[in-house]
Amino acid sequence: MNVDPTLKDPQAVRAALIELYETELDLEPGDLVAIDIAAAMLARAAQLDAVVKREGQMIPGGSRAGMFVLHPGIAQAQTNRASAAGHLAKIRGEGDGPKRGHNARDAVGARWGNRV
Repeated sequence: MNVDPTLKDPQAVRAALIELYETELDLEPGDLVAIDIAAAMLARAAQLDAVVKREGQMIPGGSRAGMFVLHPGIAQAQTNRASAAGHLAKIRGEGDGPKRGHNARDAVGARWGNRV
């Protein structure tokens, strides 16, 4: 299952992330906290994408009349996705040892690597 990058509801993103990770790992409470944080960031990034799509990638601004600048929502969405990927990469699931959590990092890279 893939997490739809256009989901704007944090609870829907959270549910999709939990379903994705629980196929590979037994999640611990700390993992759920990381998912909660990441879900809010990913939902906000999707909301910003919708604003940019509506308003356009270039908007009026700058120091001179008629000057256009890159929409600040683009950079903020990228920052949110990068931060969310960092939180999701920390998910390790139950267990000990160096191999613990390798599936979670692979899943994050496969799903969000191209968006960071």
